[in-house]
Amino acid sequence: MNETTSRRLLAVLLIAFVSLGVTYGLVTPCFEASDEWSHLTLVHYLAVHRKLPPLVLPPRPAVTGADVAWYLSYHDPPIYYAPPLYHALSALITSWTSMDDLPYLLVPSPSWELGWAPQADGDSWNKNQFAHRAEETLAQSGTVRGAYLLRLVSVGLGAVTILCTYTLAGFLWPDRPILALGAGAFVAFLPKFIAASAGVTNDNLMTALFSSFFVYALRCMRDGANWRRWAMLGGLVGLGLLTKQSALLLLPLGELAVAWQRGDILLQWRKRLIDGGTFLAVALGIGGWWYVRNTVLYDDPLGLGPHFASQIPLTHFGMKEVWSTVRSYWAVIGWTSMIEPPLYVAAALVMLVALAGVVVAVRPGGPLWRAPTITKRGLGFLGLAFVLNVASFVHWATATAAPGGRLLFPTVSVVGVLSAWGFSQWSRWRVARWCLGAMAGASFLFAALVPWRYLLPAYASPHLPDGMPDTAMPVGQASQGGIRLIGYETTTTEIEHGKEFGLTLYWHTQVDLSHRYRTWVQLGPRDSTRHIAGRDIWLGGTLYPSGLWRANDTVRQVYHLPVPDWAPVPGLYWIRVGLVDETVGKLIELTSHSSVAVLGPWRLYAAPKPALPTYAVSFRLGEAIRLLGYDLKQEKEAEGVSLHLALYWRAEQVPEADYMVFVHLVDIKGHPLGQHDGPPRDGAYPTSWWLPGQVIVDRHTIHLDQLDADSTWLRVGMYNLETMIRVPAFDGTNQRLPDDSIPLDTLP
Repeated sequence: MNETTSRRLLAVLLIAFVSLGVTYGLVTPCFEASDEWSHLTLVHYLAVHRKLPPLVLPPRPAVTGADVAWYLSYHDPPIYYAPPLYHALSALITSWTSMDDLPYLLVPSPSWELGWAPQADGDSWNKNQFAHRAEETLAQSGTVRGAYLLRLVSVGLGAVTILCTYTLAGFLWPDRPILALGAGAFVAFLPKFIAASAGVTNDNLMTALFSSFFVYALRCMRDGANWRRWAMLGGLVGLGLLTKQSALLLLPLGELAVAWQRGDILLQWRKRLIDGGTFLAVALGIGGWWYVRNTVLYDDPLGLGPHFASQIPLTHFGMKEVWSTVRSYWAVIGWTSMIEPPLYVAAALVMLVALAGVVVAVRPGGPLWRAPTITKRGLGFLGLAFVLNVASFVHWATATAAPGGRLLFPTVSVVGVLSAWGFSQWSRWRVARWCLGAMAGASFLFAALVPWRYLLPAYASPHLPDGMPDTAMPVGQASQGGIRLIGYETTTTEIEHGKEFGLTLYWHTQVDLSHRYRTWVQLGPRDSTRHIAGRDIWLGGTLYPSGLWRANDTVRQVYHLPVPDWAPVPGLYWIRVGLVDETVGKLIELTSHSSVAVLGPWRLYAAPKPALPTYAVSFRLGEAIRLLGYDLKQEKEAEGVSLHLALYWRAEQVPEADYMVFVHLVDIKGHPLGQHDGPPRDGAYPTSWWLPGQVIVDRHTIHLDQLDADSTWLRVGMYNLETMIRVPAFDGTNQRLPDDSIPLDTLP
């Protein structure tokens, strides 16, 4: 691959990354990106007050959910405290739009009040840190406009990091452009890096400065640069010191770069002393004043007091924390994990392959020892930078109980370079090359899938500006308080064992609402006390709870109801909906005469065939129903005998009406001794719902004082309850039976 082709592919890579970053940013609501709310709060403070914020210690750590909700609320001055460069630049960039609606929009999710942190699973319920008002749009909110512009700037900073990663690898292996592209692709298609690059945070500027530092430092080392270039490197570090405290790691690294620059150490000690002093003086001259100010005003040089005061430290940093770091480094988006656990394992295995390749390369006699001196020094320099980043991260994570992998992103370009180098050790085999190509393609496809598979379902607002869709079934049931259930949709026309029944309800309010309602749904048979599945959540969910609703709002509520394997089949099941006013804790009316709205029914039937009957027969009722056989059992009781009969009906076609079943016990003259009339399956599955080919086991019981099996017979059949006319009954030769009654001659 020549240099021209490599650069063209780099351009494609950057375009792909920017496209992904913009997509991530568009599908993630404001404030949901990592710590975005705190950075926007600081940007707003600088824009309004035009001065540095004071260092404010929070009154208590975030122990309970209510504490977290308090922290996530708007504070002036901000509780978050950080070096000012990123936030000052952001305030300048967004000066064209007012962000005065930030306090109004910053509404913590109501789930925090109950101690419900966002859930780490694939369910779309409760993944958000904040509730989101309907006014949170580009057209209506200056804060949203400012935030989306800053997100676009962040994506640009992420592209800078990818470009630096490509440049670093190209510097170390100038004759291997494919390795440079691989390093850039590793960073560009890292889902967490894309998500972080699509948020408002000083991490993005810090990562870009770190990556630029590595590129410039290696070049200065190679060239034996003059003091002016080392001063420029110190300027980069000074900007980093004004961006985030983690830039302090660059001070010893810069001095190491001075010591390792090209030239004989004994003869060039004076130059190294001048270069190192210049680098340090410029870095501290640009960025040190903020730390001196903190020391003088607050006796806290690093300004980390607010962070430590809000957290409860870990007792140790063990394997659980290591695994949490690995997962969050790769793809924990937002506050919690939404991705299936096996995918994290797969990503970890891929990284182990890269690590194994690095071990192969650095072993005695490995490729590292045959590399040029500048390559060996460069790899050692980058490796040390990563080790320092990990060490500081472990200290921070232990002190704050926040092992977030994104805090290792200052050296993400190093990880990209080392990973590409590790993977390249296996490229000598054709199969390995195919596997590496497949992994690169899979990484891109997965990164492209994340917004649609995980983010959009988790963050899609239930508020519908255009009203209920035409595909919904209208209901039009009015309730008290101006709330109406206006329609519903389901994902399927049938219910199935072991699968979820998806239900969407559409609500409308005629007035502004000021407090929250809860809504519950239950899936169950005709007997409302025997529901098989249900959910009880806030009306509007955690994203748009009813306390934020405005007059004429239409809101969609989605429920996923798992159907248990033990649900009786076959049968009809209904959805029952209730609405609870949280202020009084009581149901409110959803119809003119009831507090429960009933939707449905839907059919649930078993796919497997039932067991064969004890006694096989062949009788037909009309053209639609056939009796295949029956089970019969006698049970003695204290007051007599019970006769338990199970009839095996099969639908030949859909019956025209809902029929009643009669079971008569008669003597030799046909006189009735006992009977049981009723709908099949006690009304749980009326005949008009039967499908061709279905076998329905229908049970009936007759209670008797005594039973003489030699002089009694059973007669069964069906009739139309409205007309009381029996369904014509035929035997196996298609001869119509007397009285349209099927004889069952075998008794226990």
